[in-house]
Amino acid sequence: MTATFTNAPGTRPIDTVRVEIDDIDCVPETDAMLSDESIQYFIDTNSHILLAAAAAAEAVAGKFADSPSRKKVGDLEVSYGDSGGKTVSYLSLAKSLRARAYRKAGANVYAGGVSKSDKDSIESDTDRVQPVFSVGMDDNPESGGSDRGIIDY
Repeated sequence: MTATFTNAPGTRPIDTVRVEIDDIDCVPETDAMLSDESIQYFIDTNSHILLAAAAAAEAVAGKFADSPSRKKVGDLEVSYGDSGGKTVSYLSLAKSLRARAYRKAGANVYAGGVSKSDKDSIESDTDRVQPVFSVGMDDNPESGGSDRGIIDY
């Protein structure tokens, strides 16, 4: 396992992820929570460095989830710290990192068809996917009923 931190988060993506998840204690290498190879995998499989950091934070949370926070045998009890709290903290960090990545990527909420001009421009777009449902799709002029195809009683 290789684990390095050169304190160059602006130029070295592995350092950026390590800073975001607070995994900068790499001396000795066994003190690091993730290896450089693991972090590089997250960088390679995600489209944004903050999404890679979120995936790394989830991996760290998984490590803490497997470790017990206390062990009791008879009268002897050993406490290993707050592993459960660390799991929750790293999952919360992952959620926060994802939100930051989406904000930086410019992912915005869009509610189409709010104004008449917006609806008209959407409907006149010849490249858009046609909707499955539309007003009047069940109309049957041969039914003898109203103009909507529903028989009046």
